[in-house]
Amino acid sequence: MMKDVSCCCNMAKIHHFYMSMMALRRNPVRKCKKEELRDPMDVPECGVVEAIIERPEPTPPSLNYSQYPPSRRRATETTNFDSSGPFRFLDLPREVRDQVYSYLLTRPGKKISILDSRAILRSQKKRATAARTRDRLNQKRLQNGRRPITPRDSTFAPIIDVNVIQTSRQLHNEATTFLYRHNWFAISLDSFPVLTIDTPTGWKSSLITRLQLELLLKDAQRMSTYVDWATFFASFPELRFLRLIPTYHPRYYDWTHTELGSWASAHYVFRSFFRDLLMQIPEGVILKLGPSYDPEDNMQLEGKSHVSRRVLMDMHVELGMRGNGYGTLLGVEKVVDRDVVVGV
Repeated sequence: MMKDVSCCCNMAKIHHFYMSMMALRRNPVRKCKKEELRDPMDVPECGVVEAIIERPEPTPPSLNYSQYPPSRRRATETTNFDSSGPFRFLDLPREVRDQVYSYLLTRPGKKISILDSRAILRSQKKRATAARTRDRLNQKRLQNGRRPITPRDSTFAPIIDVNVIQTSRQLHNEATTFLYRHNWFAISLDSFPVLTIDTPTGWKSSLITRLQLELLLKDAQRMSTYVDWATFFASFPELRFLRLIPTYHPRYYDWTHTELGSWASAHYVFRSFFRDLLMQIPEGVILKLGPSYDPEDNMQLEGKSHVSRRVLMDMHVELGMRGNGYGTLLGVEKVVDRDVVVGV
């Protein structure tokens, strides 16, 4: 029987049997249509394949973006970039945008990106002085009937390109966060006890996370005053990394270098000064004492020379160990960088 069913010559008999069974099951109340019997002669021979039913080709589904939420719809739309329109920068992932910010908002070619406030202020002061001098000369030239002097186009490249911050609100927030998290802001203090912070216009101390603080030390007579370090560090609520670099003031180097040649014989004024300073540094701040001895790092110091590494190590051991911000005490070699150029 299985042999008869498998043969295509018996398809007519099988079809008649199927229709007779369906006639027995047909309900006249439902008014089912009577199937038309296929011509028995219209049966393909053995070995011939006939496509009885032609199935239509499936059509690709249309992309209806309105059925997706905005986040998924944006991800679907960004697969097809329109070369004729403007480039959609915000459609890029945040990691890619941060990589773009690294080329604009950090100093190129530097291992550590340091923004020195003194250098920026000197450059601004120089340009302002040149502008005032030019205006004064132009007034005299106009009185004499001569043409005024026009300034030449500046060809110097800026330290960083901050124009991206003024593009939109979202770019302003992202670029500002990247700027204050990936740059070291260098500040020099040379007046005590009044801690006057000379910073360029636009610097927000409340957003600084990496601070390089240079202390221009003078002789003991001019340092014998109380300094309110708690108020100073309160202006940096987001501070996470602090590099403290004591240096000798160029004008008072001969006296200061003698009084602070070693920590054991240091003047009591300096011992009290550094004790109050280290006690007021917030606990969560990761501290580094002294400059980096890596020749590729340019600390851009204002002092004549920095305090020796041995003095800083002895001071750190005596005044107390610092933690890493998670409750673990750090060794001296973790706080004071190792001298890789000349052994101490």
